[in-house]
Amino acid sequence: MPKCRYCGMSITKFDKEICPYCGGKNPIDAKSSETMDITESIKTVTPTDEVRIKFKAKKRTINALLCTFLGFIGIDELYLGFKNRFLIRLIVDAILYVGLVLVFYYTNNNANPLYIFFLPFIIVFVIWFVVGIIFFFVKNKKDVNGVFLE
Repeated sequence: MPKCRYCGMSITKFDKEICPYCGGKNPIDAKSSETMDITESIKTVTPTDEVRIKFKAKKRTINALLCTFLGFIGIDELYLGFKNRFLIRLIVDAILYVGLVLVFYYTNNNANPLYIFFLPFIIVFVIWFVVGIIFFFVKNKKDVNGVFLE
């Protein structure tokens, strides 16, 4: 492997005009015939079996059931390991619920409080129930580790 005559760093044969480390011109000595293949400078990491992390695939049916019945609070995202998505869904669904409660409250002043608070919950629940049913048929969903669901 040739070395730069100015800084002494190992360089490739493609760096014969300017050293990439020190910027010196013509870093390879004219009488040096040492060259290096560019692929020699690439080092790959090959972990051993003890170091290699094995990810267990999550179940698609469990994810779909969680989304169907507890999707309104985002438990299916927590099952897959997406903590940020869980928090975002929890906040968005809470805002949706409060917004629907306010709409029902201000449009029906004499309505039953059970109607005002329970009907928005049913609406949000039905939305995520339908999404959970759709997730039973989705085959290309991944968890946080990038592993496809079984």
